[in-house]
Amino acid sequence: MNPASLVPRCLVAGLALCLAPFLPAPGIAAENATPEVGIAVRDITPELPIRLAGYASRKRPADKLDSPLLVQAMALKNRSGERFVFVALDNCEVSRAFMQPVLQHLADRFQLARGAVAVVSSHTHSAPVLDDTLPGMTPPPAGEHDAIAKYSRSLQARLVEVVAAALADCQPALLEYGSGRAAFAMNRRAYQGEKVVFGDNPDGPADWDVPVLRVKGTNGAVRAILFGYACHGTSVRSGDDWYVVSGEYMAYARQHLEAHQPGATAMFLTGMGADSDPAPRGRLLDAKRHGLELAGAVIGVLDRPMSPVGGAFKLSYDEVALPLAVPPGRQQLEQDARSGDVNVRLRAEAYLKLLDAGQPLPESVKLPIAVLRLGDDLTFLLMAGEVVVDYSRRLKRMLAQDHPWPIGYAYEVPCYIPSARVIKEGGYEVESSLIYYGFYGPLRGGIEMQLLKGFETLVSQVRTRP
Repeated sequence: MNPASLVPRCLVAGLALCLAPFLPAPGIAAENATPEVGIAVRDITPELPIRLAGYASRKRPADKLDSPLLVQAMALKNRSGERFVFVALDNCEVSRAFMQPVLQHLADRFQLARGAVAVVSSHTHSAPVLDDTLPGMTPPPAGEHDAIAKYSRSLQARLVEVVAAALADCQPALLEYGSGRAAFAMNRRAYQGEKVVFGDNPDGPADWDVPVLRVKGTNGAVRAILFGYACHGTSVRSGDDWYVVSGEYMAYARQHLEAHQPGATAMFLTGMGADSDPAPRGRLLDAKRHGLELAGAVIGVLDRPMSPVGGAFKLSYDEVALPLAVPPGRQQLEQDARSGDVNVRLRAEAYLKLLDAGQPLPESVKLPIAVLRLGDDLTFLLMAGEVVVDYSRRLKRMLAQDHPWPIGYAYEVPCYIPSARVIKEGGYEVESSLIYYGFYGPLRGGIEMQLLKGFETLVSQVRTRP
Protein backbone atom coordinates (compact mmCIF):
# COMPACT_ATOMS: atom_id res chain seq x y z
CA MET A 1 0.00 0.00 0.00
CA ASN A 2 1.22 3.53 -0.81
CA PRO A 3 1.72 5.39 2.55
CA ALA A 4 0.51 8.58 0.91
CA SER A 5 -2.89 6.99 0.48
CA LEU A 6 -3.25 6.97 4.27
CA VAL A 7 -3.25 10.79 4.35
CA PRO A 8 -6.83 12.08 4.20
CA ARG A 9 -7.55 13.88 0.94
CA CYS A 10 -9.17 16.76 2.79
CA LEU A 11 -5.92 17.33 4.75
CA VAL A 12 -3.88 17.46 1.53
CA ALA A 13 -6.31 19.90 -0.03
CA GLY A 14 -6.29 22.10 3.06
CA LEU A 15 -2.50 22.15 3.16
CA ALA A 16 -2.41 23.20 -0.51
CA LEU A 17 -4.77 26.07 0.18
CA CYS A 18 -2.66 27.26 3.10
CA LEU A 19 0.56 27.25 1.07
CA ALA A 20 -0.92 28.79 -2.09
CA PRO A 21 -0.39 32.46 -1.08
CA PHE A 22 3.32 31.80 -0.52
CA LEU A 23 4.02 30.00 -3.83
CA PRO A 24 4.69 31.96 -7.05
CA ALA A 25 2.05 31.63 -9.71
CA PRO A 26 3.34 29.79 -12.82
CA GLY A 27 2.93 32.91 -14.97
CA ILE A 28 4.87 35.09 -12.51
CA ALA A 29 7.69 32.55 -12.19
CA ALA A 30 8.01 32.28 -15.95
CA GLU A 31 8.02 36.05 -16.44
CA ASN A 32 10.75 36.59 -13.82
CA ALA A 33 12.98 33.80 -15.14
CA THR A 34 16.44 34.63 -16.47
CA PRO A 35 16.27 35.20 -20.26
CA GLU A 36 17.44 32.62 -22.72
CA VAL A 37 20.65 33.64 -24.47
CA GLY A 38 21.80 33.14 -28.06
CA ILE A 39 25.31 33.78 -29.40
CA ALA A 40 26.49 34.21 -32.99
CA VAL A 41 29.67 35.43 -34.72
CA ARG A 42 30.48 36.36 -38.32
CA ASP A 43 33.76 37.34 -39.97
CA ILE A 44 33.72 40.82 -41.58
CA THR A 45 37.37 41.11 -42.57
CA PRO A 46 37.60 43.22 -45.76
CA GLU A 47 39.38 42.49 -48.99
CA LEU A 48 42.52 44.59 -49.36
CA PRO A 49 43.36 47.30 -50.18
CA ILE A 50 40.68 49.41 -48.51
CA ARG A 51 40.44 52.87 -46.94
CA LEU A 52 40.31 52.96 -43.12
CA ALA A 53 38.08 55.23 -41.03
CA GLY A 54 38.83 57.50 -38.09
CA TYR A 55 41.53 59.83 -39.42
CA ALA A 56 41.15 62.41 -42.17
CA SER A 57 44.92 62.59 -42.66
CA ARG A 58 45.59 59.04 -43.90
CA LYS A 59 47.08 59.26 -47.39
CA ARG A 60 46.32 55.82 -48.83
CA PRO A 61 44.28 52.64 -48.31
CA ALA A 62 45.32 49.88 -45.91
CA ASP A 63 47.22 47.06 -47.59
CA LYS A 64 47.95 44.69 -44.68
CA LEU A 65 45.92 42.68 -42.15
CA ASP A 66 47.00 42.05 -38.56
CA SER A 67 43.82 40.65 -37.00
CA PRO A 68 40.45 39.63 -38.44
CA LEU A 69 37.41 41.84 -37.92
CA LEU A 70 34.25 40.34 -36.41
CA VAL A 71 30.61 41.16 -35.79
CA GLN A 72 29.14 39.31 -32.80
CA ALA A 73 25.62 39.15 -31.40
CA MET A 74 24.14 38.17 -28.06
CA ALA A 75 20.35 37.77 -28.07
CA LEU A 76 18.23 37.82 -24.91
CA LYS A 77 14.77 36.26 -24.97
CA ASN A 78 12.26 36.53 -22.13
CA ARG A 79 9.73 33.77 -21.48
CA SER A 80 7.12 36.28 -22.65
CA GLY A 81 8.76 36.27 -26.09
CA GLU A 82 10.28 39.78 -25.83
CA ARG A 83 13.76 39.92 -27.37
CA PHE A 84 16.81 42.18 -27.29
CA VAL A 85 20.09 41.86 -29.19
CA PHE A 86 23.52 43.32 -28.42
CA VAL A 87 25.66 43.52 -31.57
CA ALA A 88 29.40 44.10 -31.03
CA LEU A 89 30.92 45.50 -34.23
CA ASP A 90 34.59 45.88 -35.16
CA ASN A 91 34.34 49.30 -36.80
CA CYS A 92 34.88 52.95 -35.99
CA GLU A 93 31.13 53.67 -36.01
CA VAL A 94 27.83 53.44 -37.88
CA SER A 95 25.35 56.17 -38.80
CA ARG A 96 21.55 56.25 -38.80
CA ALA A 97 21.54 56.20 -42.60
CA PHE A 98 23.79 53.13 -42.66
CA MET A 99 21.72 51.24 -40.06
CA GLN A 100 18.23 52.14 -41.31
CA PRO A 101 17.89 49.36 -43.94
CA VAL A 102 19.36 46.81 -41.52
CA LEU A 103 16.96 47.69 -38.71
CA GLN A 104 13.99 47.83 -41.08
CA HIS A 105 14.79 44.37 -42.42
CA LEU A 106 15.11 42.96 -38.89
CA ALA A 107 11.89 44.63 -37.75
CA ASP A 108 9.97 43.22 -40.72
CA ARG A 109 11.42 39.74 -40.33
CA PHE A 110 11.37 39.32 -36.55
CA GLN A 111 8.88 41.95 -35.31
CA LEU A 112 11.48 43.34 -32.94
CA ALA A 113 10.51 46.27 -30.74
CA ARG A 114 11.92 49.76 -31.30
CA GLY A 115 15.42 49.90 -29.82
CA ALA A 116 15.65 46.11 -29.48
CA VAL A 117 18.80 45.84 -31.63
CA ALA A 118 21.74 47.83 -30.27
CA VAL A 119 24.84 47.86 -32.47
CA VAL A 120 27.81 48.88 -30.29
CA SER A 121 30.79 49.94 -32.40
CA SER A 122 34.18 49.13 -30.91
CA HIS A 123 35.52 52.42 -32.32
CA THR A 124 38.69 50.92 -33.68
CA HIS A 125 40.32 53.43 -36.01
CA SER A 126 41.80 50.57 -38.04
CA ALA A 127 38.62 49.29 -39.77
CA PRO A 128 37.10 50.28 -43.13
CA VAL A 129 35.26 53.45 -44.08
CA LEU A 130 31.50 52.87 -44.46
CA ASP A 131 28.95 54.48 -46.76
CA ASP A 132 26.89 57.35 -45.31
CA THR A 133 29.07 57.53 -42.20
CA LEU A 134 31.24 60.46 -41.04
CA PRO A 135 30.03 62.49 -44.04
CA GLY A 136 32.31 65.46 -43.46
CA MET A 137 35.56 63.52 -43.35
CA THR A 138 37.76 63.82 -46.41
CA PRO A 139 36.20 61.68 -49.16
CA PRO A 140 38.45 58.99 -50.66
CA PRO A 141 39.47 59.20 -54.31
CA ALA A 142 36.86 58.13 -56.84
CA GLY A 143 38.67 54.88 -57.58
CA GLU A 144 38.07 53.64 -54.03
CA HIS A 145 34.30 54.20 -53.92
CA ASP A 146 33.44 50.77 -55.33
CA ALA A 147 35.45 48.93 -52.66
CA ILE A 148 33.83 50.96 -49.88
CA ALA A 149 30.32 50.41 -51.29
CA LYS A 150 30.94 46.68 -51.72
CA TYR A 151 32.19 46.31 -48.16
CA SER A 152 29.30 48.39 -46.78
CA ARG A 153 26.67 46.22 -48.47
CA SER A 154 28.45 43.09 -47.28
CA LEU A 155 28.55 44.37 -43.70
CA GLN A 156 24.85 45.26 -43.74
CA ALA A 157 24.07 41.71 -44.86
CA ARG A 158 26.29 40.26 -42.12
CA LEU A 159 24.54 42.40 -39.50
CA VAL A 160 21.18 40.91 -40.48
CA GLU A 161 22.68 37.43 -40.61
CA VAL A 162 24.35 37.55 -37.19
CA VAL A 163 21.23 38.87 -35.43
CA ALA A 164 19.11 36.15 -37.03
CA ALA A 165 21.61 33.48 -35.99
CA ALA A 166 21.77 34.72 -32.39
CA LEU A 167 17.96 34.73 -32.13
CA ALA A 168 17.85 31.16 -33.45
CA ASP A 169 20.45 30.08 -30.87
CA CYS A 170 18.53 31.17 -27.74
CA GLN A 171 18.74 28.61 -24.93
CA PRO A 172 18.63 28.60 -21.10
CA ALA A 173 21.57 30.36 -19.47
CA LEU A 174 23.12 31.35 -16.16
CA LEU A 175 24.52 34.88 -15.83
CA GLU A 176 27.17 36.26 -13.47
CA TYR A 177 28.57 39.79 -13.10
CA GLY A 178 31.77 41.33 -11.72
CA SER A 179 34.08 44.29 -12.26
CA GLY A 180 37.84 44.81 -12.52
CA ARG A 181 40.20 47.67 -13.45
CA ALA A 182 42.67 48.53 -16.21
CA ALA A 183 44.73 51.72 -16.11
CA PHE A 184 45.81 52.49 -19.69
CA ALA A 185 42.97 54.96 -20.50
CA MET A 186 44.15 58.55 -20.09
CA ASN A 187 42.23 61.78 -20.55
CA ARG A 188 43.42 63.45 -23.75
CA ARG A 189 42.23 67.02 -23.10
CA ALA A 190 45.39 68.95 -22.18
CA TYR A 191 45.39 72.64 -21.27
CA GLN A 192 47.66 75.24 -22.89
CA GLY A 193 46.78 78.62 -21.47
CA GLU A 194 43.16 79.18 -22.39
CA LYS A 195 43.18 76.48 -25.07
CA VAL A 196 42.35 72.79 -24.85
CA VAL A 197 44.52 70.62 -27.12
CA PHE A 198 45.23 66.94 -27.66
CA GLY A 199 47.70 65.50 -25.16
CA ASP A 200 48.10 63.21 -22.16
CA ASN A 201 46.41 64.63 -19.08
CA PRO A 202 47.01 62.25 -16.16
CA ASP A 203 45.03 64.57 -13.88
CA GLY A 204 41.95 64.55 -16.12
CA PRO A 205 38.93 62.29 -15.56
CA ALA A 206 39.00 58.70 -16.80
CA ASP A 207 36.99 55.55 -16.15
CA TRP A 208 39.18 52.54 -15.42
CA ASP A 209 36.38 50.10 -14.56
CA VAL A 210 36.17 46.83 -16.53
CA PRO A 211 32.63 45.42 -16.23
CA VAL A 212 32.29 41.69 -16.99
CA LEU A 213 29.27 39.47 -17.64
CA ARG A 214 29.80 35.71 -17.85
CA VAL A 215 27.21 33.60 -19.68
CA LYS A 216 27.07 29.90 -18.85
CA GLY A 217 24.97 27.09 -20.20
CA THR A 218 22.90 25.01 -17.81
CA ASN A 219 25.71 22.43 -17.91
CA GLY A 220 28.13 25.01 -16.46
CA ALA A 221 30.13 25.52 -19.67
CA VAL A 222 31.06 29.16 -20.39
CA ARG A 223 29.36 30.30 -23.61
CA ALA A 224 30.23 34.01 -23.65
CA ILE A 225 32.18 36.70 -21.82
CA LEU A 226 31.00 40.29 -22.23
CA PHE A 227 33.41 42.99 -21.10
CA GLY A 228 33.74 46.74 -21.47
CA TYR A 229 36.16 49.65 -21.19
CA ALA A 230 35.88 53.41 -21.68
CA CYS A 231 38.68 54.38 -24.08
CA HIS A 232 39.22 55.33 -27.72
CA GLY A 233 40.50 52.70 -30.15
CA THR A 234 43.49 54.82 -31.13
CA SER A 235 46.55 52.89 -29.99
CA VAL A 236 47.85 52.89 -33.58
CA ARG A 237 48.80 56.41 -34.69
CA SER A 238 51.83 56.35 -36.98
CA GLY A 239 54.09 54.68 -39.53
CA ASP A 240 53.20 51.67 -41.65
CA ASP A 241 50.99 50.34 -38.83
CA TRP A 242 48.58 53.16 -39.66
CA TYR A 243 47.71 51.27 -42.85
CA VAL A 244 47.05 47.88 -41.26
CA VAL A 245 43.56 46.47 -40.64
CA SER A 246 43.06 45.50 -37.01
CA GLY A 247 40.42 45.31 -34.32
CA GLU A 248 42.75 47.30 -32.01
CA TYR A 249 43.28 46.57 -28.30
CA MET A 250 39.73 45.25 -27.83
CA ALA A 251 40.22 42.52 -30.45
CA TYR A 252 43.54 41.47 -28.93
CA ALA A 253 41.85 41.25 -25.53
CA ARG A 254 39.18 39.03 -27.07
CA GLN A 255 41.79 36.70 -28.48
CA HIS A 256 43.48 36.28 -25.09
CA LEU A 257 40.16 35.64 -23.37
CA GLU A 258 39.05 33.02 -25.88
CA ALA A 259 42.42 31.27 -25.53
CA HIS A 260 41.99 31.34 -21.74
CA GLN A 261 38.41 30.00 -21.96
CA PRO A 262 38.18 27.67 -24.99
CA GLY A 263 34.72 27.46 -26.47
CA ALA A 264 33.58 30.85 -25.17
CA THR A 265 32.86 33.93 -27.29
CA ALA A 266 34.40 37.14 -25.91
CA MET A 267 32.46 40.32 -26.79
CA PHE A 268 33.57 43.91 -26.18
CA LEU A 269 31.03 46.65 -25.38
CA THR A 270 32.56 50.13 -25.66
CA GLY A 271 32.20 52.43 -22.66
CA MET A 272 31.73 56.19 -22.42
CA GLY A 273 35.31 57.37 -22.84
CA ALA A 274 35.37 59.54 -25.96
CA ASP A 275 37.86 61.96 -24.40
CA SER A 276 40.25 59.18 -23.31
CA ASP A 277 43.08 57.72 -25.41
CA PRO A 278 45.23 54.64 -24.72
CA ALA A 279 48.60 55.50 -23.19
CA PRO A 280 51.17 54.86 -24.50
CA ARG A 281 50.14 54.79 -28.18
CA GLY A 282 51.73 54.83 -31.60
CA ARG A 283 52.23 51.31 -32.95
CA LEU A 284 50.42 47.98 -33.21
CA LEU A 285 52.61 46.76 -30.37
CA ASP A 286 50.92 49.32 -28.10
CA ALA A 287 47.49 48.01 -29.06
CA LYS A 288 48.59 44.47 -28.25
CA ARG A 289 50.03 45.61 -24.93
CA HIS A 290 46.73 47.26 -23.95
CA GLY A 291 44.77 44.23 -25.10
CA LEU A 292 46.85 42.03 -22.83
CA GLU A 293 46.28 44.35 -19.87
CA LEU A 294 42.54 44.47 -20.50
CA ALA A 295 42.29 40.69 -20.86
CA GLY A 296 44.20 40.30 -17.60
CA ALA A 297 41.69 42.54 -15.82
CA VAL A 298 38.81 40.43 -17.17
CA ILE A 299 40.48 37.14 -16.22
CA GLY A 300 41.02 38.51 -12.71
CA VAL A 301 37.25 39.01 -12.45
CA LEU A 302 36.48 35.57 -13.88
CA ASP A 303 38.83 33.91 -11.39
CA ARG A 304 37.03 35.46 -8.40
CA PRO A 305 33.50 34.78 -7.14
CA MET A 306 30.98 36.69 -9.28
CA SER A 307 27.47 37.89 -8.45
CA PRO A 308 24.52 36.02 -9.99
CA VAL A 309 22.29 37.98 -12.37
CA GLY A 310 18.68 36.78 -12.59
CA GLY A 311 15.27 37.88 -13.71
CA ALA A 312 13.71 38.89 -16.99
CA PHE A 313 15.04 41.90 -18.87
CA LYS A 314 13.11 45.14 -19.28
CA LEU A 315 13.89 47.68 -22.01
CA SER A 316 13.09 51.38 -22.24
CA TYR A 317 14.18 53.35 -25.31
CA ASP A 318 13.94 56.99 -26.35
CA GLU A 319 15.39 59.46 -28.83
CA VAL A 320 16.37 62.84 -27.42
CA ALA A 321 16.67 66.01 -29.54
CA LEU A 322 19.85 67.79 -28.41
CA PRO A 323 19.75 71.50 -29.39
CA LEU A 324 22.53 73.05 -31.48
CA ALA A 325 23.56 76.67 -31.61
CA VAL A 326 21.78 78.83 -34.19
CA PRO A 327 23.08 77.82 -37.65
CA PRO A 328 25.04 80.39 -39.69
CA GLY A 329 23.50 82.49 -42.44
CA ARG A 330 24.04 82.10 -46.16
CA GLN A 331 26.88 84.61 -46.26
CA GLN A 332 28.94 82.61 -43.76
CA LEU A 333 28.11 79.35 -45.50
CA GLU A 334 29.21 80.69 -48.87
CA GLN A 335 32.43 81.91 -47.34
CA ASP A 336 33.07 78.47 -45.77
CA ALA A 337 32.28 76.81 -49.10
CA ARG A 338 35.37 78.57 -50.51
CA SER A 339 37.60 77.41 -47.64
CA GLY A 340 40.95 75.79 -48.33
CA ASP A 341 40.02 73.13 -45.74
CA VAL A 342 38.14 70.43 -47.65
CA ASN A 343 36.28 69.29 -44.52
CA VAL A 344 34.97 72.80 -43.79
CA ARG A 345 34.01 73.11 -47.45
CA LEU A 346 32.04 69.83 -47.45
CA ARG A 347 30.03 70.87 -44.39
CA ALA A 348 29.16 74.27 -45.84
CA GLU A 349 28.17 72.76 -49.20
CA ALA A 350 25.79 70.36 -47.48
CA TYR A 351 24.09 73.22 -45.61
CA LEU A 352 23.84 75.30 -48.80
CA LYS A 353 22.14 72.40 -50.58
CA LEU A 354 19.50 72.37 -47.83
CA LEU A 355 18.95 76.11 -48.18
CA ASP A 356 18.70 75.89 -51.96
CA ALA A 357 16.13 73.10 -51.64
CA GLY A 358 14.05 75.19 -49.23
CA GLN A 359 14.70 72.81 -46.34
CA PRO A 360 15.46 73.87 -42.75
CA LEU A 361 19.02 73.74 -41.44
CA PRO A 362 19.71 71.36 -38.54
CA GLU A 363 18.83 72.87 -35.16
CA SER A 364 19.25 69.69 -33.09
CA VAL A 365 20.86 66.25 -33.07
CA LYS A 366 18.63 63.23 -32.55
CA LEU A 367 20.25 60.86 -30.04
CA PRO A 368 19.07 57.35 -29.08
CA ILE A 369 19.32 56.39 -25.40
CA ALA A 370 18.16 53.17 -23.77
CA VAL A 371 18.09 51.28 -20.48
CA LEU A 372 18.19 47.48 -20.37
CA ARG A 373 17.64 46.08 -16.88
CA LEU A 374 18.23 42.44 -15.94
CA GLY A 375 16.08 41.71 -12.90
CA ASP A 376 17.38 43.85 -10.06
CA ASP A 377 21.02 42.85 -10.53
CA LEU A 378 22.38 44.74 -13.57
CA THR A 379 21.35 47.76 -15.65
CA PHE A 380 22.90 48.61 -19.03
CA LEU A 381 22.81 52.34 -19.87
CA LEU A 382 23.18 52.78 -23.63
CA MET A 383 23.84 56.10 -25.35
CA ALA A 384 24.52 56.84 -29.00
CA GLY A 385 27.40 59.07 -30.05
CA GLU A 386 30.96 59.56 -28.87
CA VAL A 387 30.18 60.13 -25.20
CA VAL A 388 32.77 61.81 -22.96
CA VAL A 389 33.73 60.21 -19.67
CA ASP A 390 31.90 62.72 -17.45
CA TYR A 391 28.64 60.95 -18.30
CA SER A 392 29.96 57.56 -17.27
CA ARG A 393 31.20 58.81 -13.92
CA ARG A 394 28.06 60.78 -13.15
CA LEU A 395 25.62 58.06 -14.20
CA LYS A 396 27.42 55.54 -12.02
CA ARG A 397 27.06 57.82 -9.01
CA MET A 398 23.50 58.84 -9.78
CA LEU A 399 22.21 55.29 -10.42
CA ALA A 400 24.52 53.29 -8.15
CA GLN A 401 21.63 51.31 -6.62
CA ASP A 402 20.76 49.98 -10.09
CA HIS A 403 24.22 48.42 -10.71
CA PRO A 404 24.86 50.47 -13.88
CA TRP A 405 27.00 49.46 -16.88
CA PRO A 406 27.40 52.55 -19.16
CA ILE A 407 27.83 51.92 -22.89
CA GLY A 408 28.63 54.51 -25.57
CA TYR A 409 28.74 54.29 -29.39
CA ALA A 410 25.40 52.43 -29.20
CA TYR A 411 22.86 52.29 -32.02
CA GLU A 412 24.58 55.03 -34.09
CA VAL A 413 27.13 57.84 -33.85
CA PRO A 414 25.80 61.27 -34.96
CA CYS A 415 28.63 63.24 -33.26
CA TYR A 416 30.51 63.72 -29.99
CA ILE A 417 28.35 64.11 -26.87
CA PRO A 418 30.21 66.59 -24.62
CA SER A 419 29.32 67.33 -21.01
CA ALA A 420 28.54 70.83 -19.69
CA ARG A 421 32.14 71.10 -18.43
CA VAL A 422 33.61 70.13 -21.78
CA ILE A 423 31.29 72.51 -23.66
CA LYS A 424 32.39 75.35 -21.40
CA GLU A 425 36.08 74.55 -21.96
CA GLY A 426 35.77 74.09 -25.75
CA GLY A 427 38.19 72.04 -27.82
CA TYR A 428 37.93 69.23 -30.35
CA GLU A 429 35.02 67.31 -28.83
CA VAL A 430 32.92 70.50 -28.77
CA GLU A 431 33.80 72.35 -31.95
CA SER A 432 36.10 71.02 -34.66
CA SER A 433 34.85 67.41 -34.47
CA LEU A 434 31.45 68.64 -35.66
CA ILE A 435 33.02 69.54 -39.01
CA TYR A 436 33.52 65.83 -39.73
CA TYR A 437 29.98 64.99 -38.62
CA GLY A 438 28.51 67.66 -40.87
CA PHE A 439 27.02 69.93 -38.19
CA TYR A 440 27.51 73.57 -37.24
CA GLY A 441 27.53 73.88 -33.47
CA PRO A 442 28.28 73.69 -30.73
CA LEU A 443 25.69 71.69 -28.85
CA ARG A 444 24.13 73.74 -26.08
CA GLY A 445 25.36 73.41 -22.50
CA GLY A 446 22.01 72.20 -21.20
CA ILE A 447 22.30 68.84 -22.96
CA GLU A 448 23.98 67.17 -19.97
CA MET A 449 21.01 67.73 -17.67
CA GLN A 450 18.66 66.83 -20.51
CA LEU A 451 20.36 63.45 -20.96
CA LEU A 452 20.68 62.71 -17.24
CA LYS A 453 16.97 63.38 -16.77
CA GLY A 454 16.28 61.19 -19.78
CA PHE A 455 18.11 58.29 -18.17
CA GLU A 456 16.36 58.88 -14.84
CA THR A 457 13.02 58.59 -16.63
CA LEU A 458 13.98 55.41 -18.49
CA VAL A 459 15.36 53.76 -15.35
CA SER A 460 12.19 54.60 -13.42
CA GLN A 461 10.17 52.91 -16.17
CA VAL A 462 12.06 49.63 -15.96
CA ARG A 463 12.05 49.68 -12.17
CA THR A 464 8.29 49.92 -11.94
CA ARG A 465 7.03 48.14 -15.05
CA PRO A 466 5.14 44.93 -14.07
